[in-house]
Amino acid sequence: MDNGSYNDSYSNVTVDCDEFYQFNTLSSVYFQTFVYFSYILIMLVSVIGNGSVCYLVLSSSRMRSVTNFFIVNLSAGDMLMTLLCVPFSFVNILILMYWPFGEIMCRVVSYWQGVSVFISAYTLVAISIDRYIAIMFPFKPRMSNSTSKIMIGAIWIFACITAFPILIVSKTFMPDDPLYSHCERYVCQEHWETEENKFYYTIVLMVLQYGVPFFALVYTYTRIAIVVWGKETPGEAENARDQRMAKKKRKVSCGEKIAK
Repeated sequence: MDNGSYNDSYSNVTVDCDEFYQFNTLSSVYFQTFVYFSYILIMLVSVIGNGSVCYLVLSSSRMRSVTNFFIVNLSAGDMLMTLLCVPFSFVNILILMYWPFGEIMCRVVSYWQGVSVFISAYTLVAISIDRYIAIMFPFKPRMSNSTSKIMIGAIWIFACITAFPILIVSKTFMPDDPLYSHCERYVCQEHWETEENKFYYTIVLMVLQYGVPFFALVYTYTRIAIVVWGKETPGEAENARDQRMAKKKRKVSCGEKIAK
């Protein structure tokens, strides 16, 4: 099909397929500029910030602690989202309004977007568990660096397996729209065989990506807060001890005076 113009009989608008983006929903030039600038700024901050975190921790042996390893993993998940998802979504949704990168990239981008969300969610849970054990069981051995690396590997494996259906069902197809069919423009979306399968997988994602992490974080940090707020600081504990000792001394001196 050629790249000529298309005359919309409903709106009497002639469309040049090379200027498909003219139907961009961001109609205001100023708003477009603001959105584009925001996207670019977010990408730069994410790449520089998360990259710096990874470099500082991995380049210094003193920084290689359990908590810092988890933070590096969290940064890696954010970098994955920034580099593999944000640029493609930016071009697809806000500039062209169609998917120009082919079906393979459609599957890859959609899949790693799901993986990165799982990695971020479960890394936060791992950090909360590490803090919980340290506060609730202070005399137990802390998690070792090797154990934290095993947990990080398990997080990645679990994330890749759980998001795998997205890799299968993500496809490019031509919407039922004369404009798209005339210009041969495709979109990237999930295409499930049945709505029932889509519904069940959506429930699974909601539980694993949001429900489980949410309740795990609420439970662990609530318990931590109760323990921390209930403890006296060293200075307060010493003052209380001194007051008790002074009170005992007064009782002893009063008893001696009565005896005399």
